[in-house]
Amino acid sequence: MAAKAKRISRSLLSSDERMVYESRPSAFIYMMSASFVIIIGLLALLVYLWQYIPDAPGLPYVQEYLDGEYGQYIEWAALGIFVICLLYFTVKWFKWGSTVYAVTDERIITQKGILNKTYEDVPLGQVTNMNITQSIGKRMLGYGTIQFATQSSQGRKDFIKWEAIPNPLTVRRKIQEVMDVRVKPKL
Repeated sequence: MAAKAKRISRSLLSSDERMVYESRPSAFIYMMSASFVIIIGLLALLVYLWQYIPDAPGLPYVQEYLDGEYGQYIEWAALGIFVICLLYFTVKWFKWGSTVYAVTDERIITQKGILNKTYEDVPLGQVTNMNITQSIGKRMLGYGTIQFATQSSQGRKDFIKWEAIPNPLTVRRKIQEVMDVRVKPKL
């Protein structure tokens, strides 16, 4: 049941702590907007590079503007759009790659951040409730959102939200098994 930590640094775990689950958000959902933006960017790059393709036919609806008085500005604007889209895609990719959700036999860990890392962990004993949200589309694609309700020592209730989790029911079962072993008193 315990696995070796791959994305969470071993130095964050105590010597006897074992990794139970570790994952990133679903890339499909996390990167959907970035994929749409990169398609727009590639189309803009195509408009910019069209003039450099030998014997290329004219672009319908666009060629008269490219050949006109402001054609050079349109080409540079298309290149600018490509660069902005590429930057957006890159930032989304790094955010996805740097977000890690993990469960050990002692706590729940959320790691986020590209340059500045944010670590959020909650002992399993403070988790009071787990809610899973899956729309019909999410169920068909096999991912969902898990929200953990936690109770602090001051009586304040907080929530931790894991979004775009692959196979959320399996993850919930693994967490519940660990909580049953670690948290519930043995009779």
